[in-house]
Amino acid sequence: MSAKHRSSALRSVRTPEALTALQVWLDALATPAREQGEDYFQRKCVHEVRAKADHYVAAVVEGQLPYNVTLFFTRGRWTSKCSCPTGSDCKHAYAAGQAWLAFVAGGKPDGVDPTKIETTGTEESALKLSPTHFWQPPAAIAPVVSSVSFRERWSPVLAKSLGRTLSEAEGVQLDELAALYNEFAQAHGTLYPGALLRHGFEYTPPEDAALHTPAFLGWWDQVSAPADPWALWQFIAYAYELAGRPIPEVLQPLTRTDGLKALIEDRLVKHELAAWHRVLTTADTATTSSPQHPATVDITGLRARIRSDGGVNIETRTSPSNTWKAVTHRWLTQLATARPVHFEHLSAPEAALGAALAAESRIADTAFGSKKQLSADTVEYLLRTRAVRDAFVLPDGSAFAIQPSPLLLDAVVSPTDASHLDLRLATPDGRDASAAAAITFRPTPLYLFENSVWHGPPPTPSTPLPKAALEDSRMLTRLRAVGLRLPSALEANVQRITLRPLLKCWLVPAPDDENAMVFNASLHARADDFPYEQHWSSTGWQWTAQGAPPPRRPTDPLLELNLSGAQPATTRLADFGLGWSQWENHWTRAVAKTFPDEFIAWHATLPPGLHVEVSPGLSSLLGPPLRAHVEVSAAPATSGGRDWFNLTVNLRVADTTLTPDEIALLLKARGKWVSLPRHGWQRLEVEPSVDGNVDAALHRLGLGVEDVLAGGRPTVHRIHALQLAAEADLLEQRDAQLARALRERIQTLATQAPPPLPEGLRATLRPYQEEGYRFLAHLSALGLGGILADDMGLGKTVQALAWMLHLAASPRAEPNLPTDAKAAPTPALPFRALVVCPKSVVHGWLAESARFAPSLKAVVLDPLLLGSQLATPEPRLLVTNYAQLRINAVWFRAQNWDAVVLDEGQFIKNPGSQVAATARSLNSRHRVVLTGTPIENRLTDLWSLFAFAQPGLLGTQTAFRRHYNEDDPEALARLHCRVRHFLLRRTKAQAAPDLPPRTEDEITVTLEGAQRRLYDAELKRARAQLLGVDTNQALAAVRFNVLSSLLRLRQICCHPALVDPAHRDLPSAKLEALMEQLEELRDEGHQVLVFSQFVEMLNIIRDRLVAADIGYLMLTGATENRGELVEEFQRDRSKTVFLLSLKAAGSGLNLTAASYVILYDPWWNPAVEAQAIDRTHRIGQTQPVVAYRLLAESTVEEKIRVMQREKASLSLAVVQEESLATVLDLDGLRSILS
Repeated sequence: MSAKHRSSALRSVRTPEALTALQVWLDALATPAREQGEDYFQRKCVHEVRAKADHYVAAVVEGQLPYNVTLFFTRGRWTSKCSCPTGSDCKHAYAAGQAWLAFVAGGKPDGVDPTKIETTGTEESALKLSPTHFWQPPAAIAPVVSSVSFRERWSPVLAKSLGRTLSEAEGVQLDELAALYNEFAQAHGTLYPGALLRHGFEYTPPEDAALHTPAFLGWWDQVSAPADPWALWQFIAYAYELAGRPIPEVLQPLTRTDGLKALIEDRLVKHELAAWHRVLTTADTATTSSPQHPATVDITGLRARIRSDGGVNIETRTSPSNTWKAVTHRWLTQLATARPVHFEHLSAPEAALGAALAAESRIADTAFGSKKQLSADTVEYLLRTRAVRDAFVLPDGSAFAIQPSPLLLDAVVSPTDASHLDLRLATPDGRDASAAAAITFRPTPLYLFENSVWHGPPPTPSTPLPKAALEDSRMLTRLRAVGLRLPSALEANVQRITLRPLLKCWLVPAPDDENAMVFNASLHARADDFPYEQHWSSTGWQWTAQGAPPPRRPTDPLLELNLSGAQPATTRLADFGLGWSQWENHWTRAVAKTFPDEFIAWHATLPPGLHVEVSPGLSSLLGPPLRAHVEVSAAPATSGGRDWFNLTVNLRVADTTLTPDEIALLLKARGKWVSLPRHGWQRLEVEPSVDGNVDAALHRLGLGVEDVLAGGRPTVHRIHALQLAAEADLLEQRDAQLARALRERIQTLATQAPPPLPEGLRATLRPYQEEGYRFLAHLSALGLGGILADDMGLGKTVQALAWMLHLAASPRAEPNLPTDAKAAPTPALPFRALVVCPKSVVHGWLAESARFAPSLKAVVLDPLLLGSQLATPEPRLLVTNYAQLRINAVWFRAQNWDAVVLDEGQFIKNPGSQVAATARSLNSRHRVVLTGTPIENRLTDLWSLFAFAQPGLLGTQTAFRRHYNEDDPEALARLHCRVRHFLLRRTKAQAAPDLPPRTEDEITVTLEGAQRRLYDAELKRARAQLLGVDTNQALAAVRFNVLSSLLRLRQICCHPALVDPAHRDLPSAKLEALMEQLEELRDEGHQVLVFSQFVEMLNIIRDRLVAADIGYLMLTGATENRGELVEEFQRDRSKTVFLLSLKAAGSGLNLTAASYVILYDPWWNPAVEAQAIDRTHRIGQTQPVVAYRLLAESTVEEKIRVMQREKASLSLAVVQEESLATVLDLDGLRSILS
């Protein structure tokens, strides 16, 4: 268990090499750190300095707080770590280093022998030591080393104290303690939980401890760490006592924890104070001081000076008044650890230079030469960095600036060989610049001459230039580009030819895919007056086969090509992603869907002097798009009567050569480019009509051009004369005769007097109700159907009864049959009307018809008497429910009705349902829908209602969805324009401002005890079902289980008995809150409606009402005598509570005797809740209405209520339990169950 002992371990940091390196490192620290550290050292602020191992020294330096300093010596180099805010290389480190040098120079020992534990002579004497002996700060931490094992040395001592021999297990425990201490010592005084557990010592980390947090954090530091196994054991034993664990018997004789608590608490307080001090000091220094670094702390200026020989040196100065000095080798060594923030106190160019130099020193080993001058590569990259250039200076210290004109190459005939030319650098005015020194050759050559920086040519060979090079036009052109000036005799023989750029572009089929295309391009440079031509390849400009000049004759002039106009175009090829094809000798790229827009954008960036030739397939991309505009025309409809017209919306395309299929492709692209085989790339823009009248007319009619744009073919809309009245002027421009006939018909309709109220009506209609009656009568006079969509409670029933009385007294017209219904022979029977409504509303129709229109003789349909009920003159009004309509669909379709009224028409909102299909197929002269929510879920709800009321008005369902896409913010406005002649809607605020106020509030309860535990258990199961579900597709596999859990959670909120009858005796917070409210309202003499979706919950409430002697009535889906119960509640004030099933009684009932409504369990759809409240807040109510929602706090009920307010899509949706997953996505379900 013991480690190998190294006797010289503590003396490696005392070697002359180590001490010399330490002094060098201390001298390199920043000046403030050295000065303040020297002060600390002289004031003897350094305590307990000692070597802790073979490679580091530890000390405590007393500053504002005691700081732990560690000096590390590795690979011949010293580093530091300090607990102060600076962290390293600080004044405390300097003081500790000086203290160690003085400590060693004074010949002091490193401390006691760490292999010895006892200080009084024998192991037995340890039993008599005071507790504080074990806590004394050690001289050093080192593994236990001895020729005798720890177990062998201490077993006799402990056996004598215990009065018995130690067991094998107890001996092993001593071995483990020694091994634990060895591991602790090797970790430099850090004890980890894993080590404790590995060696059999119990330990439970604090709850807030992070991973790998040391045990007993803050109980000691490296200076005061336990010095031997028994000292370490005292702290472990103290932890045992805190945790209530028993001390092992074998260790009890040497357990001394008395007073350890005070010692640890004192250390913890110091540890916490040090932490606070670091935070506050850091906060102060973060805003009052800048980070310091040895390379930057003393300097106030930094620059790169260009020497007269072109080399570059780095210079610094320590104050603005001091001279600039070249940097030292030590400064260059320190530079690699500097960061940009360390240079922030300098000017911007100097800071940029410092950061760049630091980066270069880390990246390039050769950034600095032997003479501390910058390497050529480093100079290049520094000058490329724009922010650094202003930190360069010239040899005399003046600012770095480049002359506007470059140095040139002057050529003179060589005096030794007339066939060659000598080249020399020269200024633009001809002065000899041969003495110019090169600064850098990349990215462009820079020279220093006469204390100025010049651009210039690249370095030339040392040998003379052969005159023969001038005979190569390309060579001469390149020499001219770098500034060659020829002798006058040669200059006179130069002929300058300008080559102008030409770009050729064309498309070809892809070689490996006949359906794909490839774009090709070639860049040329041509002379205007000579047959010379070059093309640009991957290797530069090359002569074309026919464009190269003929071999030069001695008398021919020298050719100099001017490619300055063509050169800029060469950089644009790569911008378009073109690659060189060696085999085809041109540039090429593939054609993708985005090619047209990319090509147009690229073409716009080409140089203005570049001429571009494109093939026919590309020319259309550079021209204007095809244009089209919308036209409308109208003609009398061939069926439906003289008041109907077919309005045709068509698209007129300017290019008449396009086929309908090609136009369809262009329209489908919605303004994007399409490749047409016969016309190349084309796109179509649909413009507004020439005079704007067509667009305005379509908007007023609620129409659009979606069908035309989708298919490219005309669309026909069935429009009534009333709708076309405002468009007569537009139609006159296209068909004057049609417009004249339309105006005459509109005039006739306008002069018709409104019908009086029917004589059989025994009610006084309010003004808005009389308006509603006339609206229905007007539609029926024109042979139209419609929708009366007044708010709930405004008396739609009495308006419909007045209308049916009007029809009964009017002459009979031809039936208004749907397109899919066949007309049956009309029997010689009196007026017959059919009302279809929810079962809960049937009694209301009977009661109100008997009260307001008794002559209609309304009866309820008896399925057993279907034939006989219509065999006699009476009844004239048959009332049935939607279920009977569906069940007896064959019989209902066989009848001819004068009027069919669908009350609560939202029951047919699903156009695919059987009941909706049956309703559409009924044979009737007149059709009306009554509903308070014409659009309850989505816009297609309205289509389904009009498919019954006025078939064909909104076109096919597919076309409707295209015209009125729910993602289109303007769709609802267009739809309103389309149906405004056939739909009338008034809100309570508009029609009945005298209605008493309505207040809605929430009562929140808290689940407690067994109910809460039951809820939490179910919530845990629900969350578990979503574990591992990451997508909505994965949700589908567990949808049923999740929704079932969600239902059970809501039931538990209501009462635990709803999920298990065995829980009937468990308390329910909501039930208790409800009973408290009901008892108070009963005492005040109010009547209350209580709604719940769970019939069993109503049964539970009923039992409590009976026990509390509170009068009640109850109505569910199974109730037969609904009408009698409604009348009894309205009449009998002793019936305080009316228990109502939300589904069975949420609509159609008139219960104005109640002034309070309590929604026991919230429903997903707020519209359904609003309908329930409207059972009492309606015409006839004289008292203010108060509605309460009972919600369980911190449950799914509360979260769903929040989602109803925040998520419009959920608020609009009719959410049933089985369709919930289609409305709530995975994130929504997770949010509810969170």
